[in-house]
Amino acid sequence: MKQNNHWAIYGLGLSMKSDFMQNLLAGIVPDVLSSFRAKKGVLFSTYTLEKFIKEEVLHDDYTLSEAEHRSIRTFSSGEQRKALLNYLISLHPDFIVFDSVFDMLDVNSTQILTKRISELSEDIPVIQIVKRKDNLLPFIKNALRLEGDKICFSGTVTEYEQQFETENYIEIREQLPPPLEAIKAEQNPLIQFNNVCISYDKRTIIQDINWTINSGDFWQLMGPNGSGKTTLLTMITGDNPKAYGQDVILFGNKRGSGESIWDIKKKIAYVTPAMTTLFRGWNTVEKMVISGLVDSIGLYKKPTELQKRIAGQWIKIIGLDEQKHQRFNTLSEVHQCMVLIARAMIKHPPLLILDEPAHGLDDASASLLTALINKIAEEGQTTIIYVSHRKEPGLKPKQVFELVSSTGGSKGFIK
Repeated sequence: MKQNNHWAIYGLGLSMKSDFMQNLLAGIVPDVLSSFRAKKGVLFSTYTLEKFIKEEVLHDDYTLSEAEHRSIRTFSSGEQRKALLNYLISLHPDFIVFDSVFDMLDVNSTQILTKRISELSEDIPVIQIVKRKDNLLPFIKNALRLEGDKICFSGTVTEYEQQFETENYIEIREQLPPPLEAIKAEQNPLIQFNNVCISYDKRTIIQDINWTINSGDFWQLMGPNGSGKTTLLTMITGDNPKAYGQDVILFGNKRGSGESIWDIKKKIAYVTPAMTTLFRGWNTVEKMVISGLVDSIGLYKKPTELQKRIAGQWIKIIGLDEQKHQRFNTLSEVHQCMVLIARAMIKHPPLLILDEPAHGLDDASASLLTALINKIAEEGQTTIIYVSHRKEPGLKPKQVFELVSSTGGSKGFIK
């Protein structure tokens, strides 16, 4: 039994490529972790998974999925994590480091993985990199806090929570800036699904979906992995050809009645953390926000003074006034996401879709992001669909549309 040798490590922005992490996996550790000295660890992380996926693409190395005779890229998030964990265990490491272990997993998958790791912890020490308090593995009692690569706290989890954990009540006091042009009122319902059923390869994904979204609504779309959330979103954005023949209304028009996909897309702002990979150039925060006015990836024309003034108001709302000339790709994850939301909202679009925006964030960062989203919902006219597999503390959607999986396809329920 190694119950007393499990650790939680808290550290804002701790990189899996940092010197601390690389030394830890090699058994080069500070005194407080002396039981791991000269031991060899393995890393269960999205970072590790992405390396295996890259090897598969570049060198046809199917290490994680060889037994299944298919690409690891075709696995669900839960299946990918299971395959990675099985492989790491087969290496017989001295300890395992788990990073953001439950990211993108639904409640059921989280419970299954928690049980598996708990059983594993009976035989091997576990170190968990913790971002969200409610994701802490239940058997871990020891805690470290890092600032950079330096330890600023060591003790029990209880002591850590007493010293560092406080309720995050964040208020954004700046008012939302007005749009550059008057907003034309959209016809209600904005979006409507009437008895919609979608199947792929004779497998029903969603069944008898009835969902009406009106202008100014704030919805959270929830459901476990594979329940059909992405299917619904692609029908709203016009990217799913299976919407044809279904009774789907988008912005006052029945799908397939002659509207183009561009007519649909120009009314929708879509934000997901994965979008940050599109903006790797030299664009500053200011240029990023202004680019939302011209629908470009980055800014390639000199902005007008009016454009700069409106962008400056949004930048002030997200608390980056002093960083407006800083490069976008040097910001923290939460500030990158907030810039993308400001960029999306600068034209006050009829519909804003936020797809897992809190993915990868710690509790404090998620609270900051939530405050911004609540602010937009309270003061703006934009309809919001917040997509997530979990309830986000502090988020204030007016209604929740939840997909519940069944053998005959997921059904939707309004909460």
